[in-house]
Amino acid sequence: MHTPSGSHDDDGAGPLRIGIDTGGTFTDFLIVEGQGDEARAEVRKLPSTPSDPSMVILAALATLSRPPSRLVHGSTVATNALLEGTGAHLAWITTAGFRDLIEIGRQDRPHLYDPQRVPDPPPVPRSRRLEARERLGPRGEEWQPLTDEECERLRRAVETMGVEAIAVGLLHSTIEPRHERRIADALRPLGLPVILSSELVAEPREFERFATALASASVTPVMDRYLARLGEGLEPGSWSVMESSGGSMPWERLRGQAIRTVLSGPAGGVVAASRWAKGSPAGAIAFDMGGTSTDVTLVPPPRPGDPPTVPTTREFRLGTWPVAVPVVDGQTVGAGGGSLAWIDGGGALRVGPRSAGADPGPICYGNGGRTPTVTDAHFLLGRIPSDVRLGGEMPLTAAGLEEAFTSLGGEIGLGPRALARGIIRVVEAEMERALRRITQERGIDPRGLDLISFGGAGGLHAVALARSLGAREVIVPPDPGILSATGMLEAPEIEFGEQTILAPWSAEMPARLAEAFEGLERGARERLGETGGGEVIIRGELGVRLMGQSHDLPIPWAPGCGDPRNAFRDAYRARFGVEEPQRELEITALRVRVEVPAAPLPIRAAESGAGSASAACRVLVDDGVSEALVEVPRVPRPLLSAASPLSGPALVEERTSTLWIPPGARLRRGREGELRIDPRAE
Repeated sequence: MHTPSGSHDDDGAGPLRIGIDTGGTFTDFLIVEGQGDEARAEVRKLPSTPSDPSMVILAALATLSRPPSRLVHGSTVATNALLEGTGAHLAWITTAGFRDLIEIGRQDRPHLYDPQRVPDPPPVPRSRRLEARERLGPRGEEWQPLTDEECERLRRAVETMGVEAIAVGLLHSTIEPRHERRIADALRPLGLPVILSSELVAEPREFERFATALASASVTPVMDRYLARLGEGLEPGSWSVMESSGGSMPWERLRGQAIRTVLSGPAGGVVAASRWAKGSPAGAIAFDMGGTSTDVTLVPPPRPGDPPTVPTTREFRLGTWPVAVPVVDGQTVGAGGGSLAWIDGGGALRVGPRSAGADPGPICYGNGGRTPTVTDAHFLLGRIPSDVRLGGEMPLTAAGLEEAFTSLGGEIGLGPRALARGIIRVVEAEMERALRRITQERGIDPRGLDLISFGGAGGLHAVALARSLGAREVIVPPDPGILSATGMLEAPEIEFGEQTILAPWSAEMPARLAEAFEGLERGARERLGETGGGEVIIRGELGVRLMGQSHDLPIPWAPGCGDPRNAFRDAYRARFGVEEPQRELEITALRVRVEVPAAPLPIRAAESGAGSASAACRVLVDDGVSEALVEVPRVPRPLLSAASPLSGPALVEERTSTLWIPPGARLRRGREGELRIDPRAE
């Protein structure tokens, strides 16, 4: 049975809840003990261990006085395995005649004008692609039976390959999965993970479904080993993994669905940011800048009375590889605090996407870094004061900084400070392009939107980016440097149900959908362990398209919610700018999501721990305008009050982040402890 999050421990000490977000530079921990007025929260920001991300987590857990009652973890293991090509050795089984479909793909040429470009190889070579002699028709009718002899032949062939996992994807299996299931039953004696495309995603398009199954099979053994190491010493069912669409799932249920964790870190941040967007009349942009990358997501304003919504998409690519599971709908760019500056062949200054990461890290970390990074540029300009301790623990150093900036800047005739200013302008231009891709390129005017800034480096760039976009206001929540870990504890536990429909809209369709919806909801509740009582949120969605089209649009729907055709017409017009009211509609899929809300966090941890400065003072900073360094206020965040606005230039410092307020911007403290900045120059 499902155990409600936040229930008391048996020893009477109250629940111990931990959110953990693994990043490329730091691993963030939010530890909440107890509940109500007696609750205490602790923030830890520790250097990541890229060679084995579990090392820093296990070391931190070993310092706890007792095991946690709830732990939610956002992991980059699946993402890194796919991007770096370090996933498992696979076997691929598909319908005879279609083993090359995963290599042919959609015949897209993302680099159209590069005739020398070599396509990325598929995750399984042709020698390990097996063809099953079977065939189902588009309505599930059996054109060629799958025999026991054929299943045995496939099992023997796989047995000789020495693979770690198997993916199975047959034609039309989302309509009728029996052939995939028979093959899986035949392969079970091998003791290997078997990933079926029909169980992973209700996607009728073969390439996207097959690609998702292969990606999930590739990372399943890697994730299983990683999660098994973390699970040692933890009670079964006490810990979950953040799923890419904004919910958490017990790691045991994610076996075979490891691809669902591919954007688990950014999803946690968007969950938390969506709660801060509730007061944004036109919506908000979640801006998450960490050590290696920046993630931006457009968050719509919630409807009155509705819980916050995390925007998702199924049109996601990891590199060039499509992944058809729901993920947070945003953009990621290789622009973070650790992004390395370099000079290209034309003599232009570039920043990223390569990063210094956690080892060696930026030069100012003192761990052997030699190339200037974005963090180093801020340190050189005084926007990160020299006595700051990152995460409250890591000291910084100026050793070697001036020499590195002089050397790199000399290649293009810039002094150290001019180079530092240039690095910041270049990286902000890259982030601005990402922000405009999720707004203007979708027909959305960024003016009037709020920018919700978080991540360890977000506060150093948020106001400048808001000015460039014409955004209404910058919102900096409490504990911005660990907001993704906070969102993981705020995320609901979720389960999905999906069914392919592939039928035109008709008078009988509402009744058919209602019956299917009930079955999918019941199955999802059973997998969650929720059979009735308690607060449960049900979200339904239809895939709808015009007859003859290949791609669909997601339309919210539930039984009794009326005709979805008008909602589709509105969404189609907003997306493509045209209407085709005369064309018939086709329903491609029905999807149901069941959520069990997490217990609310009792307190915000940021009010204690203000970084290095215990009292307001003044420091010398390059404000980006003046020739000489200027003296600006340096204010610990807890000293800010609603009654005393702060005008830029100024620095606001706390344990997990530093906020740079450029000249002309004006800051005020909000009612819930958030900081609100009017970016417009006075």
